[in-house]
Amino acid sequence: MQFMFLPKRFKFLLIFLATLLFLSISACNNDKLQPKQTQLNSSASCRKVEHIMGETCIPKNPQRIITLYTPPLANTLALGIKPIGMTPVTGVLDKFPEYLRDKVKGIEIVGNLNDEPNLEKIAQLKPDLIVGWDFHQKNYSLLAQISPTLLIPKDKTISSRENWKEYTKFLAESLGKQESGQEILNSYNQRIKELKKVLNNKYLGKTISVAHVSDKYGIEAHTKNSFSGSILSDLGLQRPKSQDVIKPNGVIEAISQEKLELIDGDVLFVLNFSKNDKRMLENLLKKPLWRNLKAVQQGQVYPVDGWTWIVANPLAANAVIDDLYKYLVNAS
Repeated sequence: MQFMFLPKRFKFLLIFLATLLFLSISACNNDKLQPKQTQLNSSASCRKVEHIMGETCIPKNPQRIITLYTPPLANTLALGIKPIGMTPVTGVLDKFPEYLRDKVKGIEIVGNLNDEPNLEKIAQLKPDLIVGWDFHQKNYSLLAQISPTLLIPKDKTISSRENWKEYTKFLAESLGKQESGQEILNSYNQRIKELKKVLNNKYLGKTISVAHVSDKYGIEAHTKNSFSGSILSDLGLQRPKSQDVIKPNGVIEAISQEKLELIDGDVLFVLNFSKNDKRMLENLLKKPLWRNLKAVQQGQVYPVDGWTWIVANPLAANAVIDDLYKYLVNAS
């Protein structure tokens, strides 16, 4: 307690030094706790982007991007940037839809599930940007400790399946690739215009149905606010009344055999996600109730890749258009 008997000027000096030491220690601890994007906020080398988790300062020219879901992955590839890491596309580590197979070679897989990325593996890759989805909110603070992390827009409808073009714009702007993003959408619009011209009035008054059959989910129909529904709408193709509606996630679930009219149409596209799905469809087509469907009677039932037709992004959209050429133009 000798401090009590020091002259006033020495007491003041000791208090001042102690305060400085306390502030320095606090600042160091705060730096360690703050996500990396916060530390970038004062830098001229990044751009601030608002998203569902707040504001992130995105590096202006990121070179080491990790994408944690297929739409960010495919959009980044479409913009001419190859990520260094990604999560599984189909749930099977070495299985990819045709439209992505060659493009993802050399990209490291960082986890077994889209919504449960391997944080240790991500950190080892030293990314300068992580791009995730809404289900990564639970891991956001940890991801942000590793690198600036961008999730979906604040307006969730921008990242919904029917609004995939808006998400393309959002990511392109976030990465400073506005012109490339617009070129992607212009190319899509041009392909739609060309296909409409080829189809002419061929399917006027006819309906195009999209469905999925599986052991796990049963029979489902995809409505106009699904990814494939948005493309069919752009083409001006008519949907069955039962599918010309808006449903959560663009899907009518658990359709019974007695309500097969919900998937009836002049043309029926059936999404397959596995060999089991394809076998199940083949067996169903032999059943009397299925033989009553118009598309079955007219021989216009077409199995297509489910991962291509359901996961919304511009690369997949081009692949869906290829399928439509194949079955609506060349097969008839």
